[in-house]
Amino acid sequence: MSVSQPHTYAGEVCGFLTWLWVFYRAKHDLPVVLGLRHPWEHGEDPWAIVDHVENLHALEEDWEDFAVKSTNPGEDDDEEEEEEEESDEGDDGDDDDDE
Repeated sequence: MSVSQPHTYAGEVCGFLTWLWVFYRAKHDLPVVLGLRHPWEHGEDPWAIVDHVENLHALEEDWEDFAVKSTNPGEDDDEEEEEEEESDEGDDGDDDDDE
């Protein structure tokens, strides 16, 4: 049984691409396979967008303050709005000027 020359070349090309893929996956997954790291501990992403933010510590503190305030539904720090609503409810809406 003989195989034609184009089929032989196609088989070699497919085999070459398969081994390239195996080596690429081994490069990224070998530490996981060998038990050197967990699968959810990803390595550095070379295409990750890194924005350098000035005053990052203050932003993190503001976020923590917001998280604390949002998890305490009983505490409300917008008392001024409540006072305005109460004063609006007290008005009957009639502003008659006696002239």
